[in-house]
Amino acid sequence: MAFFQHLLPGIALLALLSWASASAHLHPPSQHGLSINDVPWHRREHWMRVANEATYADGEPCPQAPFGSAIVNTTSDELICVAANAVGRTGDPTMHGEMTAIRACHEVLSKRGLSPPEILRAWRDFSLYTNGEPCPMCMSAIRWAGFKEIVYGTSIETIAKGGRNQIYIPSSDILAKSYSMGHMTLMLGGILANETDPFFAHQFNESAPCPAGCQRKDTPGKRVSSCQPKPEWREIIQQREPEELLDSGRAYREPSPVNTFWPWQRLS
Repeated sequence: MAFFQHLLPGIALLALLSWASASAHLHPPSQHGLSINDVPWHRREHWMRVANEATYADGEPCPQAPFGSAIVNTTSDELICVAANAVGRTGDPTMHGEMTAIRACHEVLSKRGLSPPEILRAWRDFSLYTNGEPCPMCMSAIRWAGFKEIVYGTSIETIAKGGRNQIYIPSSDILAKSYSMGHMTLMLGGILANETDPFFAHQFNESAPCPAGCQRKDTPGKRVSSCQPKPEWREIIQQREPEELLDSGRAYREPSPVNTFWPWQRLS
């Protein structure tokens, strides 16, 4: 009996570790089709496509870092800003798609005349759509900001399977471990993953199909082929989903060399 009592703490620890390991994967891999927080499903699809198209901020349809984000008022369905990964354009390693979008929206809200306290309160009314699951840095920023929702397409697991380096901590872990914050953030994953996944599949896999507007070609001086823009890629994208690009006729700022938050940043 004493022998078993001696083993009990170890058994309890193993059980706790097993539960913790299992709980890390409790978040559903896909929540496609759900209408939650009074947001119709077709609007989820719309905003995920807008986030996905933000990858064209690099000036081509097949960028090496295809991470795009859109921030939307959850209730009014108003687009606040859209941004893409800007690490390569700026040299700032923190400028992931989500971080760039948060900074872009801060600029938009400041120009609308909101004070710092008002901006801090505003995040809790917003949903952040991103075509790739947030890394630990971005998910932490999302929780610190207090977003009402985080909605992502392609999972970290799928991105890693495509050969891209990742920090192997799912965003659900960050969400679970930030329970002491005084606000909740709803997370929806796997949204429109059938459209976001191809953006992350081709960079390191020569057998993967290229995204729309791209074609696989040999690169001089390199031993592997890569997806490169077709000359008519802009026309291909516009013919594919012009309504998504124009967002039903709303006016957005035109692209410019100095504006890293184009092409759908809302005019104030």
